[in-house]
Amino acid sequence: MKTWFDKNLYLIIYSVLAIILSVVIIGCIFAPSLFYDQWIWKYYWGPLVADANPNASTAIHNGIVATEGYTLISEITYGLLLIISLFGIYNLLKKLKIIIDWRFCLALMPYIIYGPVSRVLEDADYFSIPFVYWFISPLIYLQIAIFAIFFVIFGSIIERYSKNQKNYKYSLSITIIVLLVVNIFVTLIWMYGAKYGYSNFEPFIFYTISCFSFVPIFYNFIKNKYISVNSMVFSGGLLFLLPGIYLIGKWIFIEQWSTSVNDSRFDIFLLIVVLVSIVTVVVYLISKKFQKNDNILAFKKPLNLAMIVGHMVDGFTSYISIYDPLNMGLPIYVEKHPASNLLMEIWPPLFPIVKFFLIVFVIYVFDILYREELKNYKTFVNLIKIGILILGFSPGARDLLRVTMGV
Repeated sequence: MKTWFDKNLYLIIYSVLAIILSVVIIGCIFAPSLFYDQWIWKYYWGPLVADANPNASTAIHNGIVATEGYTLISEITYGLLLIISLFGIYNLLKKLKIIIDWRFCLALMPYIIYGPVSRVLEDADYFSIPFVYWFISPLIYLQIAIFAIFFVIFGSIIERYSKNQKNYKYSLSITIIVLLVVNIFVTLIWMYGAKYGYSNFEPFIFYTISCFSFVPIFYNFIKNKYISVNSMVFSGGLLFLLPGIYLIGKWIFIEQWSTSVNDSRFDIFLLIVVLVSIVTVVVYLISKKFQKNDNILAFKKPLNLAMIVGHMVDGFTSYISIYDPLNMGLPIYVEKHPASNLLMEIWPPLFPIVKFFLIVFVIYVFDILYREELKNYKTFVNLIKIGILILGFSPGARDLLRVTMGV
């Protein structure tokens, strides 16, 4: 039985997913009130519609009220989908023979930052319906996944060809052509998106700043005479990130296209950065002080420190922006996640404290408690760590940008 199960694992998983999808589709057709109105609309699509409406925090469909934000059911569902996605991505990266380490994490950083950057543009009412839906979770994460997977696969192919000295010039040419095509595609999206937004995006400016996205490719090529998958992934991410960075800069220094905003609060940004830096530096110094101890040394690893940074950004930003403990005159913010809200209702500072010790516990489990058992699964462990980093940094960075921009 075990042999049969191991041999047909993927078939079983795909079959189960197909059955679930079929039941949902059939249910929406023959029992729409139960499957769509009471379930899909109420817990998934309705909150997204409510989030897209700048004038209301609720949406109504056939008498069913959906509220902006997450519910316990939606969080559990998205968590399960994340686990399934990580499993699929892991097998894809394993098949492509891509090493998942700190360098790969750095290559993914433009995509990780692109999520909160594009989300805060949606919060600032840059987009309007229907374009706005692609910049609200969970669709924004689907969008990012599509972009990242495309460049991972393309980068893997180019790396294999460019390592062959006979093909390195051909590989560079193909890379430039593909990036230019993607460049044009992204520019058209932003130009078309301006039709559904409040601020035009100038194509010339994008083409100017997009030149920076080619730098990692050329640097890697000149230095090593081949194009690595990490440099390709990083450059591809910059193509999508740079327009958002430009628009945020435009909001802060030139033009605020929405009138329903508060004053920009760069002091809050500096405060969060200082607090996160203090926690991270303390952890680093302690691990360095006791670096002869292999257990303590685990906390010095870059990916582990990155997880701490990501979740401390989320923890401190949520606590300070919602409760304003220093009486800095912040506008009223609320927490959308039920679990996070429960912790802060017990005691507001409990949220960043629990987040810190939770990440410490994760590091302890992976790098200390089960170090020997997991030494042959470093790739999968690192992928999980990157996922944990994203879960903390993405909402935290979005909230931090919102407060900084006064949105």
